[in-house]
Amino acid sequence: MEWSVPVNSMLKDEVNKLNYTLIPEGFKGDVREVRLMQECLSKLIDGLGEQSADAQGLNKVITTAEKLRNTATHVLYLLKDANAKDGSGDVIGMLKVGRKHLFLFDEHDQVCEVEPLCVLDFYVKRDRQRHGYGRLLFDHMLADNETSPFEIAIDGPSPKMEQFLARNYGVDRLLHQNNNFAVAPQFFQHTNELRSSLCSTPAVSAAVGRFAAPKPASAIANILQGE
Repeated sequence: MEWSVPVNSMLKDEVNKLNYTLIPEGFKGDVREVRLMQECLSKLIDGLGEQSADAQGLNKVITTAEKLRNTATHVLYLLKDANAKDGSGDVIGMLKVGRKHLFLFDEHDQVCEVEPLCVLDFYVKRDRQRHGYGRLLFDHMLADNETSPFEIAIDGPSPKMEQFLARNYGVDRLLHQNNNFAVAPQFFQHTNELRSSLCSTPAVSAAVGRFAAPKPASAIANILQGE
């Protein structure tokens, strides 16, 4: 019979931060225990990733343990309910972020080359939505990175994601880019130093710009999250 490690034994905090090592902060054990924990945690992450992709209507899963292992710049936050499953605990939400090298256009079609923190995947289990868990998870990520919703980029935000940002953080609109990312108009106010050295009006034809290229399929469209 396959033995699995209870969530509360793997993840010590309500919100847990993971990187490519797949070793949660505070976890202690010998080599065998670490490997067993990583195997169980990998299955848990893969399951959440599949649920997220299904909720978004995607043909490809965005978040897997293998992808996290192979991308040192990505961080995954896992939200835990310690009382679930008769006290053994359960993971009820996830939020993946990472920095991306992007060319972003402001409202005046000035292009800016930046590497902002990006929200890449965001999911709260269906039966836990609209209970404040999404806000709790997002708040933790913002505090951990010492940033604000006006300084990050969102990968393919759905209308629900935009509503979430507007309702919880006052981000009333986003500037959608042809690379599928979107940022708040205030984003460019927070990058004045970068704008002064890296931003300029592109000397290109009218056919090139934020809305010219075909928009790729959303990587986070139709996302489901709590308030």
